[in-house]
Amino acid sequence: MKGHFVTAADQRLNTLDSRVDLLEQRLTEGTGSRLEAVIAELRLELNEKDQELLENDVEVTNLPEENGENPMHLILSVASKLGVNLHESDVVSAERVGARNRWSRAPGDSGEGAGAGAGRPRPLVVRLTRRAVKDELMTAARVRRGATSADLGQSSAPRPIYVNERLTKTNRQLFYQVREAGRRQSWRFLWTKKGRIYARQVQDTPRHWIRTVHDIARVFGVAPTTASNV
Repeated sequence: MKGHFVTAADQRLNTLDSRVDLLEQRLTEGTGSRLEAVIAELRLELNEKDQELLENDVEVTNLPEENGENPMHLILSVASKLGVNLHESDVVSAERVGARNRWSRAPGDSGEGAGAGAGRPRPLVVRLTRRAVKDELMTAARVRRGATSADLGQSSAPRPIYVNERLTKTNRQLFYQVREAGRRQSWRFLWTKKGRIYARQVQDTPRHWIRTVHDIARVFGVAPTTASNV
């Protein structure tokens, strides 16, 4: 059943991709601005479908990366530290993502498993079996904000760790731009929920759902920053 669902979802995404490619080809032939709007809407729809495929995923960032580590053991240990009784059967997969880089040792690091260059440890991406398990982990992370990597069995010095929803590249870049705009305008509440990006200026003010970069100027009144490297 799970395999059928994933295959069907992939087929829908491939269909959307094909529609976007066809429309872009027509656009290059000079069919006008109306087609640009159609393409933008299709890209938005495609991104939202991509985000739905990540609905059970979380991302643990700033967690020290060491040679020979066991990603499954790491996420179970992180969950335990947050007060969540997570089992291997709750986890579909756990792995570091992105190109491996050399990251700076914090003061007191033994150096085992850590590089000496610039950068940060790669995020640990975890896919869980059920949305309820993900929600429990996210709630615990919010309650225990400020948790560190201490007592996880690592040789590196403790570092603050962060557990967040996994976002598509498009949403990750957009959320970065939202945070930058919010910081510049002193907005207090900027968050994601179920893959959507929200902003609220202060307590008891309206909540804004931000879907595209154009919403940033409308909501915050400032031009968005670039986010090509996020």
